[in-house]
Amino acid sequence: MNAGKVLGTAGHIDHGKTALVRALTGIDTDRLKEEKERGITIELGFASLDLSAEGIAERVGVVDVPGHERFVKTMVAGAVGIDAVVLVVAADEGVMPQTREHLDICRLLDLRRGVVALTKCDLAPGDLLELALDDVRSALRGTFLEEAAIVPCSSVTGEGLPELRRALATALAEAPAKDPEGLLRLPLDRVFSMKGFGTVVTGTLWAGRLKIGDEVVALPGGTPGKVRGVQVHGATVDEAHAGQRTACNLAVARESLLRGETLCHAGTFVAGKLLDVRLRYLATSRGPLKRRARVLFHAGTAQTLASVALLDKGEIEPGGEALAQLHLDQPLCILPGDRFILRGFALQKEHRTTLGGGAVLRVLGPRHRRGTPEVIEALKAAEKGAKSAVDRVALEVAWAGVQGIARGDLQMRVPSTPRETEAALTRLLGARTVIRYDREKGALVHQDALALLRAQVLASVDAFHAAEPLKPGVGREELRSKLPPQVSPRLFHLVVESLTSERALTTDKDIVRRPGHDVAASQQAKGLAPLAERVSALYRDSGLAPPRPAEVVASLQADEKGVREAIELLTRGGTLVRVQDLHFARVALDGLRVRLVAYLNEHGQITAQEWKELVGQTRKFTIPLAEFFDGEKLTLRVGETRKLRK
Repeated sequence: MNAGKVLGTAGHIDHGKTALVRALTGIDTDRLKEEKERGITIELGFASLDLSAEGIAERVGVVDVPGHERFVKTMVAGAVGIDAVVLVVAADEGVMPQTREHLDICRLLDLRRGVVALTKCDLAPGDLLELALDDVRSALRGTFLEEAAIVPCSSVTGEGLPELRRALATALAEAPAKDPEGLLRLPLDRVFSMKGFGTVVTGTLWAGRLKIGDEVVALPGGTPGKVRGVQVHGATVDEAHAGQRTACNLAVARESLLRGETLCHAGTFVAGKLLDVRLRYLATSRGPLKRRARVLFHAGTAQTLASVALLDKGEIEPGGEALAQLHLDQPLCILPGDRFILRGFALQKEHRTTLGGGAVLRVLGPRHRRGTPEVIEALKAAEKGAKSAVDRVALEVAWAGVQGIARGDLQMRVPSTPRETEAALTRLLGARTVIRYDREKGALVHQDALALLRAQVLASVDAFHAAEPLKPGVGREELRSKLPPQVSPRLFHLVVESLTSERALTTDKDIVRRPGHDVAASQQAKGLAPLAERVSALYRDSGLAPPRPAEVVASLQADEKGVREAIELLTRGGTLVRVQDLHFARVALDGLRVRLVAYLNEHGQITAQEWKELVGQTRKFTIPLAEFFDGEKLTLRVGETRKLRK
């Protein structure tokens, strides 16, 4: 499959962009009545260009943008997603303010390829044409178009158009193909209704594939819809792929969609308001960009107000750059690597209001404080790892910390395709840099976060032993409560089980302890042995009518805290047995169990009165004891009698 390519125009108003597109394609992209009457382009125009004779097999999409200073917003929306630009400069006027501003925007959007069309050369005598060429070369010095072909041409006479077509084909052939295996993203530059079809949206397909029957959603609005039809260059197709100008008929109300939204497959993306970025501030700006400046943010076809939070500087001088976090007023669907433009509200030195732009480094992250060293280092690492899916995936999982990250959430935060992400994860999982702890969700945690969590678990167990030396260990849920609340139960289970397999911990049902923890040694150290022996003797002598703790304190004339610790110690050691809110000596219970079994073997059942006589105590003791043996699965209650459970 040939990759689709898109060509965009740029340049000052009335320099002949629309006329040039019409001369190359035969299509008049000015479709609005107002555009016809005023003779200027107001909205984006679209056409398709056949360059098959020049070696480009698939038709090229063409986006014609307005040149008027009032429509820079529309120009930015048209410039995103293009593979090459044709910068249009009129030979009879030369480089003008919007020429420079459009060129700056193309540079900030990281366009790498293009051609300069020196239009209206039929209106420029030889000397004027040479002056215009010199003017253009001077303006292009130091830009991505410095070595680009400059083709004098005329849309009226056709002069230079064959040379321009060849130059355009060369520039487009060198542009890298977009990956159709990426997650679908179609930024909407037009939303309208068509009689007989309903709602239609158009845009340049940034990534992925779009086919009839797809369930999609428009973000950030969240409107779901189903694809009824797909067109590329006016022709109906079963599927559109990355790089193509695409029109899509949706089963959704026209009023529920907006230009600037992004069409995605349902469940693949969420929109966010916080972006970590590398921001470049144009040298044409009149003064420094200060922290918390309010700007207009453009990305894809969307625009929103935003606040700039500089992270590594207090302000940026014209021509400088900085790491920053942008706080958007409206959430947008954006990925790391996306380019953006910032515009202000005051005129700049050489053109209107474009301030700068840059690249997105991280999305869906937390709010940052200025000057935090670890944040700055992490964002610099994101810049270095931008071209490596392995590095980027590892960094994103590390950023998730002990909370971990689900596989689907990870894909929303990395610029790689699902196939590239899965290949990166395979390497990272094999190297144990990343660990999968929840196969159902594909949840992942970085080895550094796991090591931190393991240390926290061990420290919590040690602290519990120090505070409660008479207890054999800490309950699992109590231990989990000592950890950060974002730690999932499955990750906690993984940590405890791995530490147990390494013999750093010992688990006994719900109790977790250190292997070296010795309750007996602890109670000896606290001098409880003599008191525990006296308590044990008292309960043994009390038989099936044991005392309450307060009665033990009075009988032994001992310290209440010491008595309660001794009772707990004897219970955990098995000398005493807890039965509801009572404690019985185990020897007393064992003797009663033998007599009960013998009675039931002889009589088959026992009534409440017979049970009371067998125990020899009041209901205060007989009822808890009867329920105790039921709970042990020794007896089964049938009406008002009990039998041996078979």
